[in-house]
Amino acid sequence: MRTTTLTRKLPALLLALAAGQVALASAAGAAPGLLGILSPPAPPAPPSPVAAAAPATPPLLPIEKKLAELHYDVGPVDGNVDEQTINAILAFQKVYGLERTGGLTDPVTAQILATKDDPPALVPGDTSPNKVEIDLRRQVLFLYENGSLSKILPVSSGTAKTPTPTGDYQVYRYDSGWHTSPLGQLYNAEYFVGGYAIHGAKSVPAEPASHGCVRIPMTAAEWFPDHVANGTPVHVLAG
Repeated sequence: MRTTTLTRKLPALLLALAAGQVALASAAGAAPGLLGILSPPAPPAPPSPVAAAAPATPPLLPIEKKLAELHYDVGPVDGNVDEQTINAILAFQKVYGLERTGGLTDPVTAQILATKDDPPALVPGDTSPNKVEIDLRRQVLFLYENGSLSKILPVSSGTAKTPTPTGDYQVYRYDSGWHTSPLGQLYNAEYFVGGYAIHGAKSVPAEPASHGCVRIPMTAAEWFPDHVANGTPVHVLAG
């Protein structure tokens, strides 16, 4: 009788033992099983990497103010990076023989803020109150109004195969808006000799790239004709 009773109780004991192992395995986060070994706890996840801080950039507003004081065409002095600000930085780099990138580095920023004097006139003998001077080597234009330097612009003149003529000229015609000439597309063109003009263009590279005309940025071409009337002297120098 004892053997029979033990035989009947054995399956129940085995089930109880299995149930206990299942409970222990589940509590430990391991896969349940009758003869399974409890899994060790999972290691903690590594901490997320900390993103590298972006390099600090100098406040643009004082740089724009300084460039405007130095007669570069920055447009609105608002501390925002836009096409006019980039062109103003590029013109400054051209004037002082720096790398022509249109971007600010610590040395460029320091030089802008430290500059006090205007660049000297290319043709000091011309005492006309209003005149235009173009330096082909540096690829810049100087506009004088009322006897003083008014604006400095970056330009792109003729290539070695299609050079811009050098000499002393004067504006003799103005064509408003877009026009097509044998030298290409011209916007608000101010002609100074033959078919050569100072005009706005959608592309004004840092180096000579035109068919002989003097390209200026489109933003400058909007106001330039109002400041340069027919008869204004234009001096184009090889530099």
